[in-house]
Amino acid sequence: MNLANKLWATCLFALLCNLATAQKLTLEVRLKTQGRDSVINASIQLISLPDSVLLQSQVSQSAGNRFPVHGNSTYLIRASAIGFQTTEKRLSVQKQSLSVTITMKTAGKSLQAVTVTAAKPAIRQEGEKTIIDAEPIANSSTNAYEVMEKTPGAIVDQDGNVYLNSTTPATIYINGVQMKMSTDDIASLLKSLPAGSVSRIEIIRTPSAKYDASNSGGIINIVLKKGTELGTSGSVNLRDDQGVYNSFSAGFSVNRRFGKLRTYLSYQYTHRNYYEDITSDRVLGEDTLLQQHSFTRYSPITHYIGAGADMVFNNRFDISYDLRLTDTRNNSQASSDNLVTDSSSQQVYQQTQSPISNTGTTLFLNNTLVAKYKLDSMGSEWSGEVDYNYSANPNNQVYAINYLVPVAPILNGNGHSEADTRYLNLKTDLTLQLKQQFTLETGLKLSYARNDYDADYFKQTGMGPKLIDSFQTNTFQYREQIGSAYLQLTKILSGFTLKGGLRMEHTNMNGHQLVMTDTSFTIDRYDLFPYVFIQHNLFKILGYPLVGHVLYRRSITRPTYDQLNPAPKFIDQFTYSTGNPGLQPQFTNNVELNATYNDFPVFAIGVNNTSDVFSPVTYQNNNTGIAFRTYDNLGSYKEIYGRLFGGLPTGHRYFMYAGVQVNYSHYNGSYQGSVLDYSRTSWTFYTGNSFNATPTLNFRLNAWMYVNGFRQFYELKTLGAVNMSITKNLLNKKLSIILFGNDILKTNVSHFHLQQGSVWVNGTRVQDSQRFGITLRYNFGFLRTEEKKPDFNPPPEASNNNQ
Repeated sequence: MNLANKLWATCLFALLCNLATAQKLTLEVRLKTQGRDSVINASIQLISLPDSVLLQSQVSQSAGNRFPVHGNSTYLIRASAIGFQTTEKRLSVQKQSLSVTITMKTAGKSLQAVTVTAAKPAIRQEGEKTIIDAEPIANSSTNAYEVMEKTPGAIVDQDGNVYLNSTTPATIYINGVQMKMSTDDIASLLKSLPAGSVSRIEIIRTPSAKYDASNSGGIINIVLKKGTELGTSGSVNLRDDQGVYNSFSAGFSVNRRFGKLRTYLSYQYTHRNYYEDITSDRVLGEDTLLQQHSFTRYSPITHYIGAGADMVFNNRFDISYDLRLTDTRNNSQASSDNLVTDSSSQQVYQQTQSPISNTGTTLFLNNTLVAKYKLDSMGSEWSGEVDYNYSANPNNQVYAINYLVPVAPILNGNGHSEADTRYLNLKTDLTLQLKQQFTLETGLKLSYARNDYDADYFKQTGMGPKLIDSFQTNTFQYREQIGSAYLQLTKILSGFTLKGGLRMEHTNMNGHQLVMTDTSFTIDRYDLFPYVFIQHNLFKILGYPLVGHVLYRRSITRPTYDQLNPAPKFIDQFTYSTGNPGLQPQFTNNVELNATYNDFPVFAIGVNNTSDVFSPVTYQNNNTGIAFRTYDNLGSYKEIYGRLFGGLPTGHRYFMYAGVQVNYSHYNGSYQGSVLDYSRTSWTFYTGNSFNATPTLNFRLNAWMYVNGFRQFYELKTLGAVNMSITKNLLNKKLSIILFGNDILKTNVSHFHLQQGSVWVNGTRVQDSQRFGITLRYNFGFLRTEEKKPDFNPPPEASNNNQ
């Protein structure tokens, strides 16, 4: 802990403690049903009396809603929701903050045979989170990975990395649990989850001190569906889509509530068929050119099971358990053609052809147990969580190198690898609503990860003896333990929301390579990560405030097991991938200014300053021509970004959103022993459109375009995608027929160029992204009642609003 961090911590908490003398009052409102369940998504209006002026309108939350009020004043609370009677309550505020609970009665005599639905906001902002309703995206998606690809503001490259603000990939969470897996494994897991299992996507670009500090690129939290509230419900689905190859999926989900116990079960079978086609030209020497063409066909079969239970013991205490299991049978067949020529005379030095086969199984098991206890009616709460993840990935690889020019004996290779991962996470959080409008959040977390990798490879030249391939044979063990504690205070003062936090983390990482060479590394350090958040209403437009935010955060990016594992992996005759056990963590300081309008993110500008930045790199051995894809610490990195976002309100026949983001990035360091001074400006454009032609017929279109981009120092030409869907509802909206097309213009093609150090590469990468298909989904039972939130519509008394 350095002196600057100590001074920062002292000043931060001294400032927050001094704010305790302010006397701003708060009115907290909670809505309950007659059965004492929370009413969410209802409209709550705060009206001043006796002049009957609407001061503020909010959408009800399960944790309650807070309104700033003045002492010695009288107010009227009006609550309304579809399916409930409009309820009003008159109250007086004296010299202390006040908390009230309003009981809402259902409208009519019975809801047993009624399904009430209405439009939900497609995009909304809740504090530090941008929440995306996943249902309309899922209708035109084959799996959770595609839902993430179509999330507004998130750019997913063809390797599965997700980018929000910067060129540092975001961290992927599922149901609030970080996935301690490689990018490839996370992509495979998300592709095995059915699109219909995703409830919403939460984007957290600048996480607070409550979250792990290892989120420099932000967080993508994929929240999966659980059971519904009323009776028994569920759905069955069939899906078929066609690209170059055909894919098929079928499954069901069932939800059932037994008194205070809520349960759910879902199953999905998926057989995917797709391809990847890569062509490239790479300079090997002064006059030597390597031309490569690689075609790979993938045909994995996945079984997915999701199950869980939620037990509500009383109004204060509940426990939930969730289980997710995916079993994927992997199968890929590749062919790599390689041609080495003199770039000036076109003389052929060498020509080879390599078939490569990979078969194996990926098993992923996730268990999550969560307990919550409400300490009081003001929103104070304790929660505890235990997560255990296990994944196993055995793989068999068989390859050959056929020497065509000059003719030589065939080199045959084969190997078997085992990669096992275990991850245990223990967490406890406490939120306290204190006097004088202070909110205290604190917690502890301990995570432990264990990774074991074993690979045995053999090679044989012609009819010669079968020998151990000492280059690829490897045993690597990795252990990681992260302990953390945080303290965060929030205060409302004179119209400002002030939040400050400090997180301390202890990092203990060690790796040990046993075969073929004996190497080891250890990282053991303590770090402090401050966080500051300031919110204030700027001015009003059509009766709703434009809310401004200022954020500061320090974060860390630790190298993962996959990035540290030094075991080489065969890609083709001239290309291997390997980790770098010498990688050090990188640290980022982020400052951002942003604004939201009616819970809709509209503007942001920010700066990322990163030290000891590590990045995927490609190093080439000029003597052999073999390239290694690995990772290295390159130096420092600065990025300036800006974002504009806008749209039309939901709840009408036509809804749309559109956004643009610009990133200026500058690297300063070294690359393979050469000076690195690299900068580039990239642009991202995205839009979504929805048109309800009739109450049962909907058209949707979303698109994105990436201009002048770069990934891992590969410069990209313009690429993007246009996706469309048509949804027709029948049988009282229980049956949905969805026709869809993804990448309908076939523009999601990556043309790349790399020129760093001694590496010069040009190429094109194409995937089976243009697909057309149909989904049939039948819903049965009763669904959760949902309330429509007014978006962008001014309140009736907006012209008289004085708050």
